[in-house]
Amino acid sequence: MQQFRFIDLFAGIGGFRLGLEAVGGMCVASAEIDQQALKVYRQNWPADSADHNLGDITTLAQLPAHDILVGGVPCQPWSIAGKNQAFDDPRGQLWTDVIRLVRINQPKAFIFENVKGLVDPRNRLCLESILDSFKDLGYNVYYKLLNSFDYGVTQNRDRVFIIGIQQKLDLISFSFPEYAESEQRLYHILDNLEVPETKLESIPIQRNLFGERIDVGYNKLTPRGAFNDFFILNDIRNGPTSIHSWEIYPTTEREKQICMIIMRNRRNSRYGDCDGNPMSYQDIAELVAGLAEKELQTLVEKRILRQYADGKYEFFNRRLSGGIDGTYRIFLPNARFFGTLTARGMHDEIAEISVSGANAEEYKHNFIQQVLIPKRYRKITVSEAARLQGFPGSFQFHSNQSANFRLIGNSVAPPVIVALGKALQSIKLFEP
Repeated sequence: MQQFRFIDLFAGIGGFRLGLEAVGGMCVASAEIDQQALKVYRQNWPADSADHNLGDITTLAQLPAHDILVGGVPCQPWSIAGKNQAFDDPRGQLWTDVIRLVRINQPKAFIFENVKGLVDPRNRLCLESILDSFKDLGYNVYYKLLNSFDYGVTQNRDRVFIIGIQQKLDLISFSFPEYAESEQRLYHILDNLEVPETKLESIPIQRNLFGERIDVGYNKLTPRGAFNDFFILNDIRNGPTSIHSWEIYPTTEREKQICMIIMRNRRNSRYGDCDGNPMSYQDIAELVAGLAEKELQTLVEKRILRQYADGKYEFFNRRLSGGIDGTYRIFLPNARFFGTLTARGMHDEIAEISVSGANAEEYKHNFIQQVLIPKRYRKITVSEAARLQGFPGSFQFHSNQSANFRLIGNSVAPPVIVALGKALQSIKLFEP
């Protein structure tokens, strides 16, 4: 195993460090300013010197000698969940400091991680600016959107990784590591879940000749011909595993019909240019024969619809990820992955038992009757979130449980970093 030295920028709780130390890396310094993250970091590496943490990177110039510079650059400016302000956000401008530190210190290589929003078309010019800046400093630069699931992590987590290698080293071209998707199920990872009596069939996820996933299922990690191993609680989309509030709350068949008609038509451009628009009574009455406005008012009273000051109607649960009653998705114990852990918190939960069905209708009915109505589902714990992110069981977390979810959601998944570290070693990067 080739030994090497690295510096951990935007260190968080040490996801990069765990991954690189596992493949022979020695962390010579870190940089972090979040006090809760620092507390967790120091708990797990108590032997670090007092000056190991370099603090605010905007004040840094010459760094301790190192081979590779790594870090998860703050991602909110590029995140769909954030305001998507890119370089207009001060956190987006931290890329300028990252580029400056690379220019001054000229590490052999670097690895920087960010949310998938950075590679979205709307941020294309920003991404190209970042890549060109590194190329101008004499680096061969590679980037790719990687999903943690493809590297043994039981989580659907897309993140973009940017790799830079000094051109003057004249090494063979870098290739991102091959995929090794997890064969585990959530009942292997999470606590007190029902284990199936019979071994589940492992259906491979469809990939092309380059190993890239082909989107053929209801979800990109759902194999062809299979139903999702989770149910989505929302009122603005439909699908085999979507459940709406009017299927949960007491409603008449007529009320269900009204809601379905509104859901199917609210995205029509005649009502506005948004991805879903409020509709007036007249709009809805044109679609529903014999509609009385009292019927819409009854749905408002049941908290299925809401009415705005201008008289127009919209679903009470009008945000997709907001779910219903605070729950967005419920994963089954036999699922091969959980939803993305985020710093902002999740509306995803885990069912205590699995359900099945001969067809989509029966599958959904059984879930509603056996899991949803009797409330046989729950939120995950901090220790479970850590396992889903690929942290070892011995890792010590903060005493503040809500802080832990934020810190874990902000971290990289260490198994992905292990794979990237091995890929860099394979091109002899760290040989003398």
